[in-house]
Amino acid sequence: MGNQGLTDLPMKVKLPEPEAADRSHIEELIAKRRSVRRYKDKELSESVISRLLWAAQGVSSKDGLRTAPSAGALYPLEIHVVAGEDGKLEPGVYRYIPEGHTLVREIAGDMREGLSKAALSQPMIRSAPVSFVISAVYPRITGKYGSRGLRYAHMEAGHTAQNICLLGVELGIGTCTVGAFEDEEVRKVLKLPANEDPLYILPLGYI
Repeated sequence: MGNQGLTDLPMKVKLPEPEAADRSHIEELIAKRRSVRRYKDKELSESVISRLLWAAQGVSSKDGLRTAPSAGALYPLEIHVVAGEDGKLEPGVYRYIPEGHTLVREIAGDMREGLSKAALSQPMIRSAPVSFVISAVYPRITGKYGSRGLRYAHMEAGHTAQNICLLGVELGIGTCTVGAFEDEEVRKVLKLPANEDPLYILPLGYI
Protein backbone atom coordinates (compact mmCIF):
# COMPACT_ATOMS: atom_id res chain seq x y z
CA MET A 1 0.00 0.00 0.00
CA GLY A 2 2.90 2.37 0.78
CA ASN A 3 1.91 6.05 0.84
CA GLN A 4 -1.25 5.52 -1.15
CA GLY A 5 -3.92 8.03 -0.07
CA LEU A 6 -1.53 10.40 1.70
CA THR A 7 -1.82 12.92 -1.14
CA ASP A 8 -5.51 13.28 -0.30
CA LEU A 9 -4.74 14.69 3.14
CA PRO A 10 -5.19 18.45 3.60
CA MET A 11 -1.93 20.37 3.53
CA LYS A 12 -1.36 23.65 5.32
CA VAL A 13 1.07 26.15 3.79
CA LYS A 14 2.15 29.16 5.86
CA LEU A 15 2.41 32.17 3.58
CA PRO A 16 4.92 34.97 4.12
CA GLU A 17 3.43 37.93 5.96
CA PRO A 18 2.86 40.97 3.72
CA GLU A 19 5.49 43.53 4.61
CA ALA A 20 3.99 46.96 5.24
CA ALA A 21 7.16 48.62 3.96
CA ASP A 22 6.86 46.78 0.65
CA ARG A 23 3.21 47.55 0.02
CA SER A 24 2.28 49.16 -3.27
CA HIS A 25 -0.08 52.14 -3.27
CA ILE A 26 -3.06 49.97 -4.23
CA GLU A 27 -2.26 47.62 -1.35
CA GLU A 28 -2.28 50.60 1.02
CA LEU A 29 -5.72 51.64 -0.23
CA ILE A 30 -7.02 48.08 0.16
CA ALA A 31 -5.68 47.94 3.72
CA LYS A 32 -7.31 51.26 4.66
CA ARG A 33 -10.74 50.59 3.15
CA ARG A 34 -13.49 50.44 5.78
CA SER A 35 -17.23 51.01 5.81
CA VAL A 36 -17.92 54.61 6.87
CA ARG A 37 -21.38 55.74 7.98
CA ARG A 38 -20.70 59.25 9.30
CA TYR A 39 -19.58 62.11 7.10
CA LYS A 40 -18.43 65.68 7.42
CA ASP A 41 -20.88 68.44 6.59
CA LYS A 42 -18.97 69.20 3.41
CA GLU A 43 -20.12 69.11 -0.18
CA LEU A 44 -18.60 66.89 -2.84
CA SER A 45 -17.30 68.90 -5.77
CA GLU A 46 -18.26 68.06 -9.34
CA SER A 47 -14.62 67.08 -9.88
CA VAL A 48 -14.74 64.49 -7.08
CA ILE A 49 -18.09 63.11 -8.27
CA SER A 50 -16.65 62.93 -11.79
CA ARG A 51 -13.64 60.93 -10.64
CA LEU A 52 -15.75 58.50 -8.61
CA LEU A 53 -18.13 57.93 -11.52
CA TRP A 54 -15.24 57.34 -13.89
CA ALA A 55 -13.79 54.78 -11.47
CA ALA A 56 -17.19 53.09 -11.30
CA GLN A 57 -18.05 52.70 -14.99
CA GLY A 58 -15.98 55.19 -16.95
CA VAL A 59 -14.66 54.52 -20.43
CA SER A 60 -10.95 53.75 -20.14
CA SER A 61 -9.93 52.77 -23.67
CA LYS A 62 -10.37 53.95 -27.24
CA ASP A 63 -12.51 50.91 -28.06
CA GLY A 64 -15.04 51.71 -25.33
CA LEU A 65 -13.94 49.32 -22.60
CA ARG A 66 -14.66 50.49 -19.06
CA THR A 67 -12.93 50.60 -15.70
CA ALA A 68 -14.84 47.60 -14.30
CA PRO A 69 -14.71 44.19 -16.00
CA SER A 70 -17.94 43.09 -17.63
CA ALA A 71 -18.77 39.69 -19.14
CA GLY A 72 -18.70 40.05 -22.91
CA ALA A 73 -18.24 43.83 -22.47
CA LEU A 74 -22.04 44.04 -22.36
CA TYR A 75 -22.20 46.47 -19.41
CA PRO A 76 -25.60 45.81 -17.84
CA LEU A 77 -25.09 48.33 -15.03
CA GLU A 78 -26.42 51.86 -14.63
CA ILE A 79 -25.17 54.42 -12.08
CA HIS A 80 -27.54 56.98 -10.59
CA VAL A 81 -26.37 59.98 -8.57
CA VAL A 82 -28.70 61.18 -5.81
CA ALA A 83 -27.56 64.69 -4.94
CA GLY A 84 -28.82 66.65 -1.94
CA GLU A 85 -29.19 70.33 -1.16
CA ASP A 86 -26.23 72.70 -0.78
CA GLY A 87 -23.99 70.84 -3.22
CA LYS A 88 -22.33 71.82 -6.44
CA LEU A 89 -24.88 69.76 -8.37
CA GLU A 90 -28.48 70.92 -8.38
CA PRO A 91 -30.43 68.60 -6.06
CA GLY A 92 -31.95 65.68 -7.89
CA VAL A 93 -31.38 62.25 -9.37
CA TYR A 94 -28.96 61.96 -12.27
CA ARG A 95 -28.10 59.09 -14.60
CA TYR A 96 -24.44 58.67 -15.54
CA ILE A 97 -23.71 58.26 -19.25
CA PRO A 98 -20.23 56.70 -19.59
CA GLU A 99 -20.02 57.52 -23.29
CA GLY A 100 -19.26 61.22 -23.16
CA HIS A 101 -18.80 61.15 -19.35
CA THR A 102 -21.93 63.17 -18.64
CA LEU A 103 -24.81 63.32 -16.17
CA VAL A 104 -28.45 63.65 -17.16
CA ARG A 105 -30.83 64.89 -14.47
CA GLU A 106 -33.98 62.77 -14.50
CA ILE A 107 -35.63 63.98 -11.26
CA ALA A 108 -35.42 67.44 -9.70
CA GLY A 109 -35.31 67.91 -5.94
CA ASP A 110 -33.61 66.34 -2.93
CA MET A 111 -34.61 62.65 -2.86
CA ARG A 112 -32.30 61.57 -0.03
CA GLU A 113 -35.11 61.25 2.53
CA GLY A 114 -37.15 59.02 0.24
CA LEU A 115 -34.12 56.91 -0.61
CA SER A 116 -33.28 56.54 3.09
CA LYS A 117 -36.82 55.38 3.88
CA ALA A 118 -36.63 52.87 1.01
CA ALA A 119 -33.41 51.59 2.61
CA LEU A 120 -35.01 50.80 5.97
CA SER A 121 -34.43 54.41 7.15
CA GLN A 122 -30.65 54.01 7.33
CA PRO A 123 -29.50 57.49 8.44
CA MET A 124 -26.23 57.72 6.47
CA ILE A 125 -28.20 57.76 3.21
CA ARG A 126 -30.15 60.76 4.48
CA SER A 127 -27.07 62.61 5.73
CA ALA A 128 -24.57 61.87 2.93
CA PRO A 129 -24.30 64.77 0.47
CA VAL A 130 -24.41 62.31 -2.44
CA SER A 131 -25.33 58.66 -2.92
CA PHE A 132 -24.63 56.45 -5.91
CA VAL A 133 -27.21 53.80 -6.76
CA ILE A 134 -26.03 50.92 -8.92
CA SER A 135 -28.75 49.15 -10.89
CA ALA A 136 -28.80 46.42 -13.52
CA VAL A 137 -30.61 46.05 -16.81
CA TYR A 138 -30.44 42.26 -16.90
CA PRO A 139 -31.65 41.72 -20.50
CA ARG A 140 -28.44 43.32 -21.77
CA ILE A 141 -26.47 40.37 -20.47
CA THR A 142 -28.97 37.51 -20.15
CA GLY A 143 -29.66 37.79 -23.88
CA LYS A 144 -26.23 36.27 -24.45
CA TYR A 145 -25.55 34.31 -21.26
CA GLY A 146 -29.02 33.29 -20.10
CA SER A 147 -29.57 32.93 -16.36
CA ARG A 148 -25.79 32.89 -15.86
CA GLY A 149 -25.86 36.53 -16.89
CA LEU A 150 -27.56 37.40 -13.60
CA ARG A 151 -24.48 36.21 -11.76
CA TYR A 152 -22.19 38.13 -14.11
CA ALA A 153 -24.15 41.34 -13.48
CA HIS A 154 -23.82 40.89 -9.72
CA MET A 155 -20.10 40.25 -10.06
CA GLU A 156 -19.75 43.43 -12.08
CA ALA A 157 -21.62 45.40 -9.43
CA GLY A 158 -19.06 44.19 -6.89
CA HIS A 159 -16.17 45.22 -9.12
CA THR A 160 -17.76 48.64 -9.62
CA ALA A 161 -18.45 49.23 -5.94
CA GLN A 162 -14.89 48.27 -4.99
CA ASN A 163 -13.50 50.75 -7.50
CA ILE A 164 -15.59 53.46 -5.84
CA CYS A 165 -14.48 52.40 -2.37
CA LEU A 166 -10.78 52.37 -3.20
CA LEU A 167 -10.75 55.71 -5.00
CA GLY A 168 -12.78 57.06 -2.09
CA VAL A 169 -9.97 56.10 0.30
CA GLU A 170 -7.53 57.97 -1.93
CA LEU A 171 -9.74 61.09 -1.94
CA GLY A 172 -10.69 61.01 1.75
CA ILE A 173 -14.25 60.00 0.86
CA GLY A 174 -16.01 57.40 2.97
CA THR A 175 -18.78 55.09 1.85
CA CYS A 176 -20.77 52.09 2.95
CA THR A 177 -22.05 49.51 0.47
CA VAL A 178 -25.75 49.12 1.26
CA GLY A 179 -27.79 46.15 0.10
CA ALA A 180 -30.61 46.35 2.66
CA PHE A 181 -33.49 48.12 0.94
CA GLU A 182 -36.93 47.54 -0.55
CA ASP A 183 -36.37 47.12 -4.27
CA GLU A 184 -39.77 48.45 -5.29
CA GLU A 185 -39.46 51.49 -3.04
CA VAL A 186 -36.05 52.38 -4.44
CA ARG A 187 -37.46 51.91 -7.92
CA LYS A 188 -40.29 54.34 -7.12
CA VAL A 189 -37.98 56.97 -5.62
CA LEU A 190 -35.65 56.89 -8.63
CA LYS A 191 -38.46 56.29 -11.14
CA LEU A 192 -36.56 53.39 -12.64
CA PRO A 193 -37.97 51.68 -15.73
CA ALA A 194 -39.53 48.26 -15.26
CA ASN A 195 -36.49 46.44 -16.72
CA GLU A 196 -34.00 48.05 -14.29
CA ASP A 197 -33.32 46.54 -10.86
CA PRO A 198 -31.47 48.33 -8.01
CA LEU A 199 -28.53 46.40 -6.58
CA TYR A 200 -26.45 48.72 -4.39
CA ILE A 201 -26.64 52.06 -2.62
CA LEU A 202 -23.37 53.81 -1.77
CA PRO A 203 -23.69 56.97 0.35
CA LEU A 204 -20.61 59.15 -0.09
CA GLY A 205 -19.10 61.87 2.09
CA TYR A 206 -15.85 63.17 3.48
CA ILE A 207 -14.48 61.18 6.41
